Formats: sequence, C-alpha cells, structure tokens
Amino acid sequence: MKRGIHMTLRHLEIFLAVAETGSMRKAAEQLYISQPTVSGTIRETEEEYDVLLFERLNQRLFITPEGRQLTIYARELLSLFHEMEYTLRHSSDHAILRIGATLTVGTCVLPEILRQLEEEKHIPTSVQVENTRTIVQRLAEGALDIGFVEGEVHHPDLVVLPVMADSLTAVCAHAAPPMTLAELCQTYPLLMREKGSGTREMTDRILAEKGISCDIRWECSNTQTLLQAAESGLGVTIISRLLAADALAAGRLFEIPLTDCELNRTLRLVWHKNKFQGDSFLAFCHLCRQYAAACHQEIVKG
Repeated sequence: MKRGIHMTLRHLEIFLAVAETGSMRKAAEQLYISQPTVSGTIRETEEEYDVLLFERLNQRLFITPEGRQLTIYARELLSLFHEMEYTLRHSSDHAILRIGATLTVGTCVLPEILRQLEEEKHIPTSVQVENTRTIVQRLAEGALDIGFVEGEVHHPDLVVLPVMADSLTAVCAHAAPPMTLAELCQTYPLLMREKGSGTREMTDRILAEKGISCDIRWECSNTQTLLQAAESGLGVTIISRLLAADALAAGRLFEIPLTDCELNRTLRLVWHKNKFQGDSFLAFCHLCRQYAAACHQEIVKG
C-alpha cells in the first residue's frame, strides 16, 4: 500500500483474522483467500503506518503491543460497520441488540425485561451470560452493545450507569445464629464464585479489608451448583439474595445474619463511550430502570 492510501475495511478484516487465529495460513483459510494475499496485506499495513504488528519467531506469530491496540480499534470499527449495514438494509426493522449480562442479572432480572423488549417493543435480542470481567472485555472490543453487570467497572472507554440495588447474603443448610464475618469463616468452609465475577470481587475485597482468611472449599461459575452444594451441607455460599430467594422461601436454605457488615452492591448498565444509542438501546435502558423501580430497588441520583 503506497503512502497516502488509507486502510480499508478489508485490511482490518484480514488483520483481525490473523490476530485471532495466530496464523497467516489459518486466516487465509477462514477468509477463503490465498496466504500470499494475507501476508501481503499485513506487510502493506505495517509499511503504511511504519509499525510492527506481529513478531515472527521460529515460524510463529506473536502479536505486538501495537497489534493488540489495533485489534481493539478493528473490532470496534467492523462492529459499527456491520451494525450500520444491517440498519440500512433493514431500515423498517429493529437491529438485534447484543446484550451481555452477569449470572445474577441473567437469571433473576433479565428474563422479564427481555420478554417486554421482544413481545411489546418487538426488538430482537441476543444475550451472552458471563462474569463481569468478560462482559467488560467484550464491550471494550465492540462485541456487545450494552452490558448489565453486578461487578465494579473501571475502564476508560466504558460508560457506567448505576441502575438497581442488590445485596449478598450468606446461606447454609441449617439455621444458624447471627455472627461476624470472621466467625463465619472460622466455622464454615466457603463455596465461592469464580474470580472475575462481581460477587467474588466484592467478597474478596471485604475479606481483605477485614484481614480475614478463609477455607475456600469450592470455586464455581454456576450459581445453581453453589446453592445445591450449600443445601447438601457442604458449606456456606455468599450469594445474591435474588438468587437465593426461592431456596430461602422453601426452607431449603437458611440465612446467616452477619453482625459486622452489610453486603450491599449496585447493578449497573455499561456501554462503550462511542456507542450509538439507537431506539433499541434506549428502550432497553428504560425497561431496566422501570424494572428496578417496580422492585423498589431503583438507584436514584441525588
């Protein structure tokens, strides 16, 4: 590519295929083009911007810091292009709203919101349920339109809107007297969410602040598995009160009141700062706040 000729979407598609597969050959197969075309496009891009995108060592490719930065831009630009193209081709329809949700939100909050969004607003959606860390990463890459998460979010490219209050509770198979968090950890093994989840992040932070060590017996990304393990008497799980509500009401689990801390947190909407806020996006945000208000858990700004 000669100096002064700008990068095209095709250059970005080829670069991204190489970055994601880690191979010129695999990228060529994925895009149904020749390997020389792929290698030539990468070379042209590097020469145009006087930058090295991949290190070539022992016949293997290793992406450089500059290449990782371009990956972020490429995903966002291609995502915006495909969104624009879909919207223009289906101007009378709603584009699919790509939503990321954490487990608590996806299990307890999102189903009713999505029902209204699809049945009443006629807005199609696709949903990915992951932990907060993964949702944040996909939002930053442009792979999702909006996230609804329970964890803290600190990313320079993301906008965060507090929407709904939630709280964690310690539950086990038998009734127990009130106790401090330290006494809880001395008495019971803990059944914990995996690292990267909002629930685990909050629990770890409070334990660290209080200087408490604990016996983590289980780590699991499946909340139903944690609840079943607690019901079986394997230990105590600290989990969203929303997720534990049915088991508590049925008497399968019992809450252990903590006397020295309140495990309150906030559920948040998150999106990329450059995200175009179309009708589908705004309708989803409105329904989320409406749901929080109906549950009397809305976060009201002062």
